Amino acid sequence: MDAPATHALTEAIYDAALDATHWPSVLGRLKTAFRTEAETFYVLDFATREIGEAHLAGVSPYWVSHFNRFYFAPDNPWNVHSTALHRQGMVRTNERLDAFTRQRGALFRSSYYHEWMVPQGFHHSIGNTLTSDRRAIANVTLLRAPDLPRFNAAEVRLFEQLSVHFVRALRVRQHLDALRATRDGLAAMLDGLGDALLLLDDDGRLLHGNRAALDWLARRDGLQLRHGGVEPLQPGQRPRFTAWLRAHAAGSLRAASVPDTLTLARGGSRLPLALRASGWTLPLSSWHSPRRCVLVSLGPAGAPRGGPPTEVLQGLYHLTPAEARLAHALCEGLSLREAAEALSITYGTARTRLKAVFGKTGTHRQAALVECIRRDLPRPLGPG
Repeated sequence: MDAPATHALTEAIYDAALDATHWPSVLGRLKTAFRTEAETFYVLDFATREIGEAHLAGVSPYWVSHFNRFYFAPDNPWNVHSTALHRQGMVRTNERLDAFTRQRGALFRSSYYHEWMVPQGFHHSIGNTLTSDRRAIANVTLLRAPDLPRFNAAEVRLFEQLSVHFVRALRVRQHLDALRATRDGLAAMLDGLGDALLLLDDDGRLLHGNRAALDWLARRDGLQLRHGGVEPLQPGQRPRFTAWLRAHAAGSLRAASVPDTLTLARGGSRLPLALRASGWTLPLSSWHSPRRCVLVSLGPAGAPRGGPPTEVLQGLYHLTPAEARLAHALCEGLSLREAAEALSITYGTARTRLKAVFGKTGTHRQAALVECIRRDLPRPLGPG
């Protein structure tokens, strides 16, 4: 197998880990490379003694339905010696089975061989285990006709080389599956953050939004949720938003033309809306139909220079004038009780307003509030 063909097969392996529609390409390339009659990827569940997920070429549904009965039979050496032979990275052939069992033709005495392999024209086999989890053993196995020679040393080396990529690709898939399976865990993580965060696919469809982001969308403040998709409220801004989102999802980020931050006008005197992309993509749906997506944070753009601080705070965090005055006083270094005195309000009223400010800024302590405001403003707060 030449280098370009090996490279193409390797790429197909990683593609299949993310999208099952690529499995036929992988199996077809394996068939060409190894001159086999059947090419299979499947998961053995030794708890239920059944084949699980499977992508098969060269095996009819009839024979798939009979696989469990013959493979898990007590005379099948691959089943009997599974613990020793189904180890991650170990390439198996009929000849290596003979060497392990010290019995020539160990496979050929089994009902699995005579009643499952022979009727389909299979004789030689080469396979590898891709996982170390005994509960679900993922295998890649190729089967060759009896009139062809056994798998030679060069073919075994090539299969070993490809098996490394199969193992790595499956680890990527398992990692993504874990994230998908914990879409709930990911959602919980996003929900625990004060920033308004949206997980969008490359078409702008909303995959997840935390509470702060959903509240923002509900206000239709620069962005809106329409038919399951997020889009700018102003139609003229939608093409630019779509192009920016797709560029980030595709990973074709160029600082000069596709910045990390997209600024959208919100109308009136309000500060522009700033959307910030994380710059990474993640297939989050079922691995049969993965979606590329982008994590986007949103909030008002930096405060304009020269604006009165209390008005700036109102625009940044949607504070009422009274809440903004309290936040400004705290940023001036006053304690809550001192701020209440300075604003001629009771301490109880100040506490109530502070709770509202905490909710709108995503903070929980006064020190964190001050730090948040100073971080978000491009200049120190001056006299109000």
